[in-house]
Amino acid sequence: LPRREPPPVVRPSPRVEQPAEAAWIPPKGISRRWRYIVIHHSADNRSTPDGMRAWHLKKGWDGLGYHFVVGNGVGYPDGKVFVGERWTSQKHGAHARSPDYPDNRWNEHGIGICLVGNFQNTPPTSRQLDALAELVAFLCRKCNIATSQIYTHGDVDRFTACPGKLFPAAQFKRRLAAASGAPVVRAASR
Repeated sequence: LPRREPPPVVRPSPRVEQPAEAAWIPPKGISRRWRYIVIHHSADNRSTPDGMRAWHLKKGWDGLGYHFVVGNGVGYPDGKVFVGERWTSQKHGAHARSPDYPDNRWNEHGIGICLVGNFQNTPPTSRQLDALAELVAFLCRKCNIATSQIYTHGDVDRFTACPGKLFPAAQFKRRLAAASGAPVVRAASR
């Protein structure tokens, strides 16, 4: 009788970091304890990381307030993720101070991501949403942040409409689930 070989065992291969993800790792690694991710819009379709940095400096801030900026194709390439100096140096954010939280938790422990555009008037591009989902999935994985700790600026500050009424939160959650391979849970409370 011919010898029957058992079928081969197929094991999932370990996740390999994508080229973009390699650029998202700070030179000295992730050294800060991050707890939240806060999503913003720039409120201007022509914004650029350099322009936002200059505006933040004029306001007396110590550089670009966000850790990451995602372009829309107007002043910065569509879906391209700009890695800010706050992320590379693992510095607190300057993007979400709220009078309801005097401990400044959203800046001290929150990673700020700004999508270029005014989402009160037009929604983000598909490439922006894809890049945002990939970036947030990466940050959740590397920083051990639960998906329930992902917020919009308007979630943490009742005085702003950021990231705008046309930010597709449900669509973003679906893309994030696909990018991370895990179910996305909405935060119940702050």
